[in-house]
Amino acid sequence: MYLSLLKIKNFRCFDGNEHIIAFNKGLNVLVGENDSGKSTIMDAIKIVLGTTDMNWHRIVQEDFYKEDVNLEIEIMCKFEDLNEDESGAFLECLSYEDVDKKVPCLYLHWRCKFLTSFKPPRPVANISTGKDGNGTAPSVEAKELLRTTYLRALRDAYSEMQSGKRSRLSQIMQHVSVVDQGENEYQEGKDIHRLSIAGIADLSNKLLAHHPALDSINREMTTILQEKMLLKKDNIKTRLEVAGANSNRLQKEMALLEKLDLAVDKNAGEMCGKVGLGTSNIMSMACELLLHKEAEGENKSSFLLIEEPEAHIHAQRQLKLIQSLENESEKGNRQTIITTHAPLLASVVKLSNIIIVKSGEAYSLAEGYTELDGDDYIFLEKYLDATKANLFFARSVIIVEGPGEALLLPTIAKLLGYSFTDYGTSLVDVRSTGLRRYAKIFQRKDQSKSLDINVACITDRDIMPNCAPGICINEKYTLDNKTWPEKAKRAWRAESDFTKKEAEAHLKKIKERADGQGVRTFVAEHWTLEYDLAYEGLQNGDMKEVLINSLIKVSYVDKNRTSKKTELVNNLNKYQTIEEKASYFYSYFTSKKASKADFAQQFAIELENNYTGKADELKKVIPDYLVSAIEYATKG
Repeated sequence: MYLSLLKIKNFRCFDGNEHIIAFNKGLNVLVGENDSGKSTIMDAIKIVLGTTDMNWHRIVQEDFYKEDVNLEIEIMCKFEDLNEDESGAFLECLSYEDVDKKVPCLYLHWRCKFLTSFKPPRPVANISTGKDGNGTAPSVEAKELLRTTYLRALRDAYSEMQSGKRSRLSQIMQHVSVVDQGENEYQEGKDIHRLSIAGIADLSNKLLAHHPALDSINREMTTILQEKMLLKKDNIKTRLEVAGANSNRLQKEMALLEKLDLAVDKNAGEMCGKVGLGTSNIMSMACELLLHKEAEGENKSSFLLIEEPEAHIHAQRQLKLIQSLENESEKGNRQTIITTHAPLLASVVKLSNIIIVKSGEAYSLAEGYTELDGDDYIFLEKYLDATKANLFFARSVIIVEGPGEALLLPTIAKLLGYSFTDYGTSLVDVRSTGLRRYAKIFQRKDQSKSLDINVACITDRDIMPNCAPGICINEKYTLDNKTWPEKAKRAWRAESDFTKKEAEAHLKKIKERADGQGVRTFVAEHWTLEYDLAYEGLQNGDMKEVLINSLIKVSYVDKNRTSKKTELVNNLNKYQTIEEKASYFYSYFTSKKASKADFAQQFAIELENNYTGKADELKKVIPDYLVSAIEYATKG
C-alpha cells in the first residue's frame, strides 16, 4: 500500500482550492524554497495517518488558512496497491474505481472545524472514508497499519540521544518489541542475560539494597526521620531504588530506559571525545529508523517521513543516506517522503521522484506530469549534477549553453541592478547539451497548472555574417559565397545561405525547441555571445576599450600586450563594416588565441572596473537579448 494522492484545502498556506499532490510508490523528494509548503504537506500526512511514536498534532488557529477559523480544513489521502491483508483490514472502507471493480483503493478524509461555541473555542475533527467521504471511519486496529515514522527537521540530535525524563531515545526504545523480552524478576543463581529490562531494574534494586554504603545511608536517613520528624507510631523507612519495587513492568522499563545515552565507541575508527552534530544526527536517524523497522516487522507501517536529512551531514554521508533510502524504497514495500534544501540530494535521486513545492502548490516531475519524454528523463538523470540541481530551489532560472554566458551574466545582471542573488535566480550552464530538455522540466502536461517560475533560455543564433568565413575560418574565402565549400560539406551556415523567410523560420525553430508556458528563449541577434558583444561594443569608444583590453589580457603575456594591443587596433581599423570588425574580434576565439571562458571572466572584471554605478550606460552597449533575458528572469 502506498499514498498515491494527497488533497489539501484551507490548511496553512494552502487556500480553499483543492491542492493535489501526487506521490510515487517508492521515494518522493519535496524540494523548494523556505515557506513554500513542504513541511505543511508532511504535517498533513502525519495528522491523517498518525505516527509510530504516538505524537499528536494539536490543531490551533494558525493552522487555518489566513488564520480564519470559520473555514474547514480538509485533508484527503488516497492509497493504492493494497495487499490482501490490508484490503481485509479496511474491507468496509474500500472503494473500487477500475472498470471491473476488482482493484481496491482506500480514501481517508480528515476534516476539522474550529467550534467557537465552546468556551474556550476548540477544534473538532472527524475522519471518514469513500471517494466522496461518505463512508464509515476505519477501525482503530486498521488505522494502526497507517502510522508513519516521522523524523522531524532541525533535530537537536545530541540532546535527544542523551538520558533524561521522557528522552527521545527512551521513547523510541519503549516501542521496540524486544525490550519486553526476558524475565521480569531476578532469582538467585539465574543467568542475568535472561533478564528483561524490567528484570534488570529488579536486580539493580536487590544489589542496591545490599550495598554497604547505601545501606549505611538508608539507616542514617531512617534515624533522622524517626528522631526529628516522625511521630512515635509512624513506621517509615527509606530505600534507594532504580525503580520502585511495587512499580509495574512498564514503569520499571522507563526508569531504566530514561537513563540510557546513545554513545559512539571512542575506540572505533578515529573518533574521540564528544561526537559532532553530523554524527549525532545520523545516530538519531538510525534510532528513528529502528522504530520504523520495528513497525514494518509488525506489518504496521510502510510510510517514512524525513524532513531535511542533510542537516549537519557532509556531502558523502548525504549521498550514502539518500541512495540507501532510494534503494530500500524501490526494493521493498516502503514509501519514503523527504523534504530537502540540498541540491546535492536532489541531483542524485531520479528526476521522476522529485516534487517541486512552490507558493502552496506541488508539481510532480514524474512522467505524465511534465512535457519530458522517456529519453529526456534518461538524459537528465545522467547530467543533472548538484550545480544544475539548484534550479529546483530557484524563484527564476536562466539556462545558458556555455561557460562564457555562465561567467559573464551574473556580473552584467548585478551592474544593471538585477542581482541574481537578490532575485533568487539560478543560472544553469548545460554546456551546449540539452537546453531544450532542461527547459521542459518546467513545462506541465496540464498547462492550467503551470509552474510560476520564469525560465530564460539563452542561445546562439549560429548564422555567420557573410564576411565571417573568410576572416574567422579561412582567409581565402571571399565575401561572396563563390569560394565557399558546398553547403552539404560544411557544418557552418552564413547569412547568404538563407532567404529572409528561411532565416525567420530558422529563428522560429530555435525558439520553439524550448518556448512554452513560463519558458522563453532569447536568441543572439547576430551570431554568438562573443560576436554580439563585439558587434555592439566596438561601436562605442569606452566599451571598445574594455573589449580590447579584456581580449589582449587573456591572449598574451604582460610583455607583449602593448604591441599586440596596437596590432589589434590597427587591424580592426582596416575593416570598414561593423560585421567585419566584430568578425575579426571573434577570430581570436576560432584561431584559439583566446579562450571564451577566460575572456568572459576578464571581461566581467573590466566591466566592474568601468561600469559600476553606470547601469544606464552599460545597457546601451551590450546586446539587447541579454538585457531582455535578465529582465525576464528577475523582474518577470
